[in-house]
Amino acid sequence: MNKPNHSSSSWEGGSAVRGALSLGVAGIAFAALATSFTADVATAQVEIHGFVEGGTGVRLVDQPDVPGGADRSYLPAAWSGTKDFTLRETRVQLKGDLYGDVGEAHFVTDLLADQAAGSGSEIVIREGYVKFNAFQDKLEARVGRQPTTWGTGDLLFINDLFPKDYVSFFTGRDDQYLKGPSDAIRLGVFGLPVAVDVVYTPEFTPDNLPTGERLVFWAPALVPVSRPSQDLENGELAVRVSRYLGGFNLAGYVYRGFWKQPNAMMVTVEGVPTGFYHPELRVYGASARGGFQGGVAWVEGGYYDSSEDPDGILPTVPNSELRAMAGYERQWWSDFTGGAQVYWEGVQDFVENPMDPKEENRVLLTLRLMQMLKYQTVKLNAFTFYSPTDEDAYVRLGVTYDYTDQLQLNVGANLFSGSDNRTLFGMNEDNSNVFGRVRFSF
Repeated sequence: MNKPNHSSSSWEGGSAVRGALSLGVAGIAFAALATSFTADVATAQVEIHGFVEGGTGVRLVDQPDVPGGADRSYLPAAWSGTKDFTLRETRVQLKGDLYGDVGEAHFVTDLLADQAAGSGSEIVIREGYVKFNAFQDKLEARVGRQPTTWGTGDLLFINDLFPKDYVSFFTGRDDQYLKGPSDAIRLGVFGLPVAVDVVYTPEFTPDNLPTGERLVFWAPALVPVSRPSQDLENGELAVRVSRYLGGFNLAGYVYRGFWKQPNAMMVTVEGVPTGFYHPELRVYGASARGGFQGGVAWVEGGYYDSSEDPDGILPTVPNSELRAMAGYERQWWSDFTGGAQVYWEGVQDFVENPMDPKEENRVLLTLRLMQMLKYQTVKLNAFTFYSPTDEDAYVRLGVTYDYTDQLQLNVGANLFSGSDNRTLFGMNEDNSNVFGRVRFSF
């Protein structure tokens, strides 16, 4: 892949254009398949369902009237006037599924009225794709807007390089919103000694990170962020090869694209910093997951090849990394499930930088505890992230009550702590919040 050109934009810049493009792709794909069913309407099946949800989240830490301070730097231009709220929205989601002899079509559309970040009302296309099977179901093709996930971890990702929405995750939206969609072509090949999945995303899709608009965060003075230009050579390619061996699913992964976070610095010829960008990245990994001692165990690893700086000598580009994790989960007694994970990152060719808190080795531990009550209509969930190397932590607490089959109530909290406001959870300490959501499904 050639060295990419980068187009300058704000962190959230271009979202309206991408939303319109996604809407067009989804609409054309869905209409095309729907038209193909008209010759045999009797065999086509249409299903429409969804939900209406209202959500509110309140920050637990008072913020100054003017962004900034002695120990933190925020993005003043993105500071929201509704700084007390991290979540304040009404959402209507519509799901449509169209089945027929020639294939399927699916769409998921959110109508969102958002008051917390000042974005107003918008239409968000989360899914809009068509699916076809061929060669006696040995080939499956999905084309259009779709979220994609693979790997083994519980809320931890190594070989899953598909976009994540951490703003939704940190503010108490439903867990489904952690996985961001992208316009992609996905091919699955079956019937061979191994199953092969190929996902090609023509336009690079980054993670959605805090910008200072809804969630405050620590940042240096450099604000501009550039994304890879919309050239075919800058598309993302991910491949997974897998098969079952005994009771374990074994998989190998390859990814070619860019770091999902803008963690490289742009500088002038004189060495003056001018902003950030997403550098090139290649990832090679493997995983195994299967039954073990009455529960489920998994291991996963990956090598992050920072291909713009393979020798780790450029201070403006992240070094290559080794990443690995292992986890185990089981039902310990009736309606109680517990699981734990150990995650490790090792920076290659590490050189200590007093301006960067990143350690040569980072360790992250997670613990999930989940209890079902009242004939499984009430779910208590606690998920803890703790890093002994970064000395920071993140606790997610949630209670879900299915009052009826249609009415669901959710309350919870996102609690951050850290000794350094430049670490992952430390920089979110001021974003600790409590939230509540009420959902009516139809």
